[in-house]
Amino acid sequence: MPAKTKGTSVQLRDYRPEDFNHIWALDQRCFSREIAYSRAEFSYYLSSKTAICLIGSNENQILGFILGDRHRKTLGHIITLDVDASARRYGLGSMLMRALEERLTSEGCMSIFLEVAVDNRSALAFYKKHGYSVVKTLPRYYPGDLDGLLMGKKLGLRR
Repeated sequence: MPAKTKGTSVQLRDYRPEDFNHIWALDQRCFSREIAYSRAEFSYYLSSKTAICLIGSNENQILGFILGDRHRKTLGHIITLDVDASARRYGLGSMLMRALEERLTSEGCMSIFLEVAVDNRSALAFYKKHGYSVVKTLPRYYPGDLDGLLMGKKLGLRR
């Protein structure tokens, strides 16, 4: 079911190369300069043969995306989940998360993991709501010696 964002229906689709500048700019808006991916890093992740990037858009613009990857055939990784500030709290992030998890499950992944800063309370609450739990602390993972958390979830389990 499509998410509704301020009365506009949002559809999911696969990434297309012409989306690059739009989603890279969105990543720059969603994260601080120290954490946001450089163009080269972003291009590197998108160019992986096992990358999955899903776009949430309405008829006018890209409102969010999720970028993931598959490792060793059975392990998924969420690289980033970005939703424009104007589209938050309408279910788009959950819609993107579920779609990526379903795609990874259909490709044989049994577990999925992600990294998040220890001080990103809204992201931590979002991931916990979606069944992710903390696996371990990643000391000084982020710039400024900020710790990260490795979170994971077994796929195929519904909450």
